[in-house]
Amino acid sequence: MIVLTIISYAMPILRGRAAANSNKAQVVEMWAFWLMTVSMVFITLFLTAAGILHVYLSRMAENPLPFMVMQEKVVLFYWMREIAGVVFLIGLVVYLISFFIGGEEEASTTV
Repeated sequence: MIVLTIISYAMPILRGRAAANSNKAQVVEMWAFWLMTVSMVFITLFLTAAGILHVYLSRMAENPLPFMVMQEKVVLFYWMREIAGVVFLIGLVVYLISFFIGGEEEASTTV
């Protein structure tokens, strides 16, 4: 996320604009940031939950299950990760689109 912040700061300057993007572009960037951040949190949580269930079914249960049977049990978590990944991709596309949004530019405050 720090790299995205650096890109958000540098891209308007590299494209010959004033010191910052328009307010509209910044709002779109904030939406993209939160979409990507929240989806990364959910990707992590779903993978953690799948790992906990996997360990429980393979080591803690009375009848430990074979690997491929366990994979069938945790497939829901993988689909939820897929959905969170699509949300991340949407956030990334929104972030890239924000570079091409015009509007009033902020006044340059550099000396």
